[in-house]
Amino acid sequence: MTGDFSPYMLFRRGTLGLPALRGLVPERFWALRDEVEEAARRRAPLGEKLADALYAAVPLSATEHRRELLTIRRAVHNDRMPPPPSRPDLLPGPVRGLLDEWCAERAAADALAATVDEVLATELTEGRHALAEVARGEDFQRGVQLSGEDVYREVMAYAANPLETRRKASRTRRAESTVTSFAYRVALKPSPFGAFTEIGAGPWEPGPTTAVRRTQVRLSVGMVMWMLHQLHRIDGADDLLRVRLNNSLSVRDGRAVFVRRPIEGSEDGFEPDKVVVARHTDLVRVLTAALGAGDLTVTELCGRLAAAGLPEASARDTVEKLIRLGLCHRGLGLPDQTTDLAGEAAVRLRRLGTPQAVTCAEILERLRAIERTYGAASARRRTDLLAQLRALVHRFAEVCGGQPPAPEALRAALYEDVGTTGRPGTWRPQVLAANQDNLDLLQRLVPVLDDATIEKVGLYGFFVRQFGATAQVPLVEVYRRFAELPPAEASAVMCGVADPTAKTVHGLREDFFGLLRSRLAAEPAAEQLVLDPAELTAFVDRLPPAVAPWPSAAYRVQFDAGSGTAVVNGMTTGRGVFFSRFCDLLEPEDGDGWSLAAALRRHVARTGPRQTDITVVLGMNFNLHPRLSPLELVYPGSVPAPDSPATLTLADLTVRADPEGHRLVLVSGRDGQPIDLVPLNFLYPAAAPMLYRFLCVFAPTRTYRGGLWDQLDRADGPYVGPRPRLLLGDLVLDRRSWRFDVDDLPDLARLERYEAQGLADFDGWRRSVGLPRQVFFRLVPPRAVPHGERNLLAETRQWALEARSARLHKPHYLDMRNPFLTHVFAKQARALRGGSVAIHECLPRAADQDGATGAEEFFVEFNRGVSDVG
Repeated sequence: MTGDFSPYMLFRRGTLGLPALRGLVPERFWALRDEVEEAARRRAPLGEKLADALYAAVPLSATEHRRELLTIRRAVHNDRMPPPPSRPDLLPGPVRGLLDEWCAERAAADALAATVDEVLATELTEGRHALAEVARGEDFQRGVQLSGEDVYREVMAYAANPLETRRKASRTRRAESTVTSFAYRVALKPSPFGAFTEIGAGPWEPGPTTAVRRTQVRLSVGMVMWMLHQLHRIDGADDLLRVRLNNSLSVRDGRAVFVRRPIEGSEDGFEPDKVVVARHTDLVRVLTAALGAGDLTVTELCGRLAAAGLPEASARDTVEKLIRLGLCHRGLGLPDQTTDLAGEAAVRLRRLGTPQAVTCAEILERLRAIERTYGAASARRRTDLLAQLRALVHRFAEVCGGQPPAPEALRAALYEDVGTTGRPGTWRPQVLAANQDNLDLLQRLVPVLDDATIEKVGLYGFFVRQFGATAQVPLVEVYRRFAELPPAEASAVMCGVADPTAKTVHGLREDFFGLLRSRLAAEPAAEQLVLDPAELTAFVDRLPPAVAPWPSAAYRVQFDAGSGTAVVNGMTTGRGVFFSRFCDLLEPEDGDGWSLAAALRRHVARTGPRQTDITVVLGMNFNLHPRLSPLELVYPGSVPAPDSPATLTLADLTVRADPEGHRLVLVSGRDGQPIDLVPLNFLYPAAAPMLYRFLCVFAPTRTYRGGLWDQLDRADGPYVGPRPRLLLGDLVLDRRSWRFDVDDLPDLARLERYEAQGLADFDGWRRSVGLPRQVFFRLVPPRAVPHGERNLLAETRQWALEARSARLHKPHYLDMRNPFLTHVFAKQARALRGGSVAIHECLPRAADQDGATGAEEFFVEFNRGVSDVG
């Protein structure tokens, strides 16, 4: 099988480098501690010799002196300073010489140890000043602001004076932990988060270019959608707002069938989607005739209804009921992918011209001005802009006669991405090119471990039981049958319970785990385990068609210069999905030069001519992107861009079974051909409405989680002892890793208090269990279901709980000799009730990250059976 990479790559890097954080490790303290330990090692043989001599001297001494000799011997044995002998001749000369020598070394060590606390206190103060200096950085402040104004204020107070004694100690420690956590995240674990991270992209073989920084700021789509929903209350709203027919509507057997999507921005916005089946009445026929060619204003639709015979007095109430029912949608008619939602809405409001409409337009224009000026503003100025924004949103609600939004709704009122036209410094495409066969092999193997494989065959089995293996059924009808299942039965379907094909997949998964276990048993002490490609090939060659290879996968990788390897941090959907979000950010400003959007659009058109995006934003900015796919499925209630070609709706789609692959296939009613559904959204399905989640079963996977060791742990339970680094060719599939029950960790309370002995004990524990000094850790809460089992509802609840505190469950860097980092570790670990902590080696090594900017991580796509790089 041939394959190649998509002709583009994307990278992200932190805007803060590790050199700015060097002052946080108390080097003099640890040097002293090392001297103290070295002194203890030096005097240990002398102490043993002295203890033996004292032991021999006891029976030779007078009875009244033996207790004193035993006291001296016990102190020496416990490495404590003994009391001086009560008489000069108590000990024989040679023994007394040994005692004097040992006591001198012990006294020198005590003198050295006496300075440890003082040195640590001094270096902690120096470290706090270093942290404050980091917090005063403009990029750092801008990034913190996106986490909320309360966090920003606390950090700024700390930056102004980290040693302020009038501030509560708990608030100081909290601010200190916040700065520490953010700083190391920026330096070593970059992810898109405002000014903390720069995003760049380029062709596979990038050429020289001038580095120019760009900032893209957008108002929260969810916030603006909430505001626009309030417009139905203003004077003249019926001449402003437009009504469109639910695009999922179809008529079958004299019944009108459609999917009701909750009204975005309304009180029922979090209600589940549901299929509505109603009589195909004359009213439905009138609506279809009136709205079939496009939307109408509320006033225009009321006129059409009245002309069709509906009493004028009840037309308005009828339209309102149709909207609540979900048969019609009301709004400004702006496309979902509109990037200037506030500006476009303001134009329409000014055109309406009523006093309320003009006031609302002015507010939206001022919000748009904040959006346009925020990117160039200093962090201090941004504080004022955010305060103005909140006041404007509250004023808008007041003008419309509604309640203001909850405070948490305005917590992320603006989204910022920072792009660069520069090139990365650690890009090593030759390492990836040399491992194409290994990537191909990995994409054949991973479907065995991917829960989406189980979901697909489970839904296939459900379909065949409901409709038969040869039926072609409207998609909405399949969704209706599935949505009517009790939650436990729906979970059983998606988990493949009692499905023979799912059982086969589980058996194959266990076979692979057996292969891993045998390799671990054969090399129990190995630090590195290299998978045999021939052995894996023999395994994947016997996989059935139901376990289909991933045709395209996106990899998050870093390059380790020391070993010449590519470290795989994650593997997920390919097909351009995780590149789409940044197309607008990285588009050439002058329209000339390399374009990520153009490269992606060409690649998708050539390799996936039936690739179909889902047009829906769901109030989330990370779902905004330009049109990139040849086809487009318009979600119920969503609006495509004007004159969008090749748009489909749910009503256009049918489902048929593929008995060979045990999969379901979506077929377009427009041409009778299958479509290739690939939502170009960053939305994880577990966070989405049920209809969206259902559609994602027809799409490439999003559910493969973690590396191979994580997969094995989910089957067997948490391991005890280290796991080796796992390689396939030059690809590091898993770092060396360890896992410990939180309850088995050493005393963490002393780390929270920055105690010298607590730090020393923790470092000693680290060495005793064989941990490197610099690692990443991740807290693992207790499982919702037993190991080796699945429960979709429990997994969804677990996902939602972890999403609320995502920063706590992501990998965190930990230098075990950095008291600020060990404080963060101790605080988080002590807050976890039960569960464990997973620890992974820091690879690439932190020592190699010595630049002014942080670590670089790359997104690349490998496509099986495709050759497209060039």
